Amino acid sequence: MRYPKRLKQGDRVGVVAPAGPVDRKTLEQGLRVLKRMGFCPVLAKHIYAKDRYLAGTDAQRTEDLHDFFRSPDISGIFCARGGYGVNRVLSRLDSSIIRKNPKVFVGSSDITLLILFFVQQCSLVTFHGPMVAGNFGRYPMIKSKRQFGKILLGNKTGKRLTAKGARVFRAGVGEGKVIGGCLTLLCRSLGTPWEIKTRNKILVLEDVNEPIYKIDGMLWHLKQAGKFKGVRGIVFGEMVNCLSSKKTGGSFKETLQDVFSGSSFPIVTDFPSGHGREMLTLPMGVEARLDTKTKTLEFENCGVL
Repeated sequence: MRYPKRLKQGDRVGVVAPAGPVDRKTLEQGLRVLKRMGFCPVLAKHIYAKDRYLAGTDAQRTEDLHDFFRSPDISGIFCARGGYGVNRVLSRLDSSIIRKNPKVFVGSSDITLLILFFVQQCSLVTFHGPMVAGNFGRYPMIKSKRQFGKILLGNKTGKRLTAKGARVFRAGVGEGKVIGGCLTLLCRSLGTPWEIKTRNKILVLEDVNEPIYKIDGMLWHLKQAGKFKGVRGIVFGEMVNCLSSKKTGGSFKETLQDVFSGSSFPIVTDFPSGHGREMLTLPMGVEARLDTKTKTLEFENCGVL
């Protein structure tokens, strides 16, 4: 794996919108948060562009990503928000540009597909974490901001994540490189050149605003595609607003019992790694240890040099 250089106070960081259009007000609020952290945010050329439900054309969004990776003045790249549209730029990306210029890159939700591309196609450690407008611009995220700064600056205290509120579905200890993200997007990767590789991995899964029957369907899709074979552990995020309807009933726990019947790897749920009001930053592609007894996910390192 290629490790990006750790960030420093005063570093110029690019803010890009690879998916949906950006709300100016929430972006400005998120930019103030970055400045208080000691970073100097630089907006992408097309940050406020809009093309239907996209933040500009596919060519514009691809250009912004390439420009920030190429620029020697930009130390890290933060996504403004998710939404939809990353799948449309993957075939346009030049992986050689990313490999030659490894940088801290942070995003989540629809950005899951970029995370898979960077980790699997470019061997670049990439961070699943809060976004500038979508998270920092909307919620206080006091704990998340603290850990975000620590891990990206290489402070070792940021690599041990304890979630006291997490629930243990299946006890145990698992070790492996971490990969994953939004469940909807992981399913969307199947059958493409960027399909998620899960063997010997600790898999992170989260989603938002999906009814239980759709969560059930997506988990069975991954299972039937063989994506739970050889997995070392699974960390479920908070699955925000993923509720059963009064008509169909059923619960998330019942779904897990069905899908993972016969499995032996450890599983925790309600980990703050998704669309909730707190969202910890996880270095993808880095070895980690999941221990359900202490409810910790501890990484081998911070994911930066």
